[in-house]
Amino acid sequence: MKTVKKLDGSLRARWAVLALIWGLALLLNFLTHYVEDDFVYMVQLVTKERLRTVWDIFPSMAIHATNVNGRLVCHGLDQLFMLWPKAAFNIVNATVSTALLYTLYRLAVGGEGGSAALLAAVALAVWRFTPAFGQTYLWQTGSFNYSWALLLGMLYLRPFVSDFLYGRASPAPLWKKLLLCLFAVPVGSYTEITSFICVFLAAAFLLLGRLVKKRPLRTWLWFPVCAGAAGYLLLLSCPAEQAVKLGGLDLPSLLESFVRATRMLEKYGLSLLCAWAVGMALALLSGCGGEKLWCSALFAAGGVAANYMMSAAEYYPERSFCTTAAMLILAVAILLPELARRGRAAVCAAALAVLAVSTAFPLVTGVYDIWYTHVCVNAREAEIAAQKESGKTDLALPRVVPGTQYSAFWGLWDISGDPNMWVNRNVAFYYGVDSVTGY
Repeated sequence: MKTVKKLDGSLRARWAVLALIWGLALLLNFLTHYVEDDFVYMVQLVTKERLRTVWDIFPSMAIHATNVNGRLVCHGLDQLFMLWPKAAFNIVNATVSTALLYTLYRLAVGGEGGSAALLAAVALAVWRFTPAFGQTYLWQTGSFNYSWALLLGMLYLRPFVSDFLYGRASPAPLWKKLLLCLFAVPVGSYTEITSFICVFLAAAFLLLGRLVKKRPLRTWLWFPVCAGAAGYLLLLSCPAEQAVKLGGLDLPSLLESFVRATRMLEKYGLSLLCAWAVGMALALLSGCGGEKLWCSALFAAGGVAANYMMSAAEYYPERSFCTTAAMLILAVAILLPELARRGRAAVCAAALAVLAVSTAFPLVTGVYDIWYTHVCVNAREAEIAAQKESGKTDLALPRVVPGTQYSAFWGLWDISGDPNMWVNRNVAFYYGVDSVTGY
């Protein structure tokens, strides 16, 4: 047992887990192709021509703010990477996904030791409990909207969580304060859901430190909270946000959307909520420290709040549940080290074993499905090349039909039987032909 515990706590073991995560993420990114909105963001939205330089992005985002939404930082980054080969995004996105998992893990353990098993458990839980995983972590446009937003939000929250758990009386250096304030603005303006929840939780941690620990208000930490709130107001101030997100809301629609969000939470989050409730009950019975329990409760509340914020949206795609999933996973993960320290190591080991077994099957089938769709796209591109070589400009092509939610193609529009559909037109433009029709 001592040998296992020593191995679990070793730095080498954690590096090995991180290397495995990054290697798998890199492979899956290279097996993932452009799909749906990717073909849209390759184009300068004013001229409708392919992006050529960085300067093309600015007028494009001006149109975006008026006609699409206010995620200018998010989609500006997307268009920036469209200027480069897909391989550049694959490498960076694999690193972002790995950094997100590591940040969730660090938030869970705090400043107390380390655990390779907990790091692996966080990675397995994200794979197991994130609906539309391929859209969230592999699809280029989806990754910028969701997994990148989560990483930025969690990095933003780290100093607030650290201050709540281990705050010292001495203030941070001036350069750290300025850097956090500057970082807070794009975090606040990144997306409607994740940005709001993270800024809200930052303020909640400061207030909780005042109420629970009787600590003086951290004046310097309120500046990045205000900067994040200002960034969020910039997001909402875009004309497209006011027209699309806030237009047409009425009580019957809100009630219907509330029920829809409740069903989504039941379908994808109930097992996580049950695990958190059981873990919290065991922690209370075991006499775990109050700060960690408050921290876990705040992230659980943030996850539920993120889900119900979608009641104000016109529709609720599964990929939008990723914020709720990540925060509920974090809420559970925070409790595990506390339970292990309080003599509940056997319970934690059993929970991790159940997680590993239940994730094994979707891991195998998911990786296979990503590889399968990769093969299908490669075959289709060979067909495109052959038809173009024969002089055809109106192409009939096979559709890509994924089998699981781990493929980026799952739940997204591939080419249809209508050559005038927007996806078909964008794909035809990308391949330099007059039209494509799916069969």
